[in-house]
Amino acid sequence: MSAPGPEITHEKFRIWLRPDGLVEIAWVPHVPSGLADAVASIDAMTELTGGKPAPLLVDTTHAGPQDREARMEYIRRQGIVTAVALIVGNPLSRMMATFFINVSRPEVPVRLFEDEARAVAWLKEHLV
Repeated sequence: MSAPGPEITHEKFRIWLRPDGLVEIAWVPHVPSGLADAVASIDAMTELTGGKPAPLLVDTTHAGPQDREARMEYIRRQGIVTAVALIVGNPLSRMMATFFINVSRPEVPVRLFEDEARAVAWLKEHLV
């Protein structure tokens, strides 16, 4: 993980603007999240970027389950991101992420990675 720049801490996540222009979010391990948490993370990202869309790095390795309303909120408000890289660390997180991507059909590029360096390199191609 990169050294954080400006950051916002919430009871279920920490989100920060990296020096390279990417936004990174780390969820509290194994804690379920819902619609209110999705809204809070989207609002926090918007605050960090001044409303400008940016690439987002999400480590889902230890993230808890998200309810359907939270997932749908991310799709509804996907205009805040230029691309999303999801770091998956186990077959279950990969399967769940793949299912979500296939069902929701996001309009922005979303890719799964097992390696943070590759995820970051890919996201940097989506800086605006």
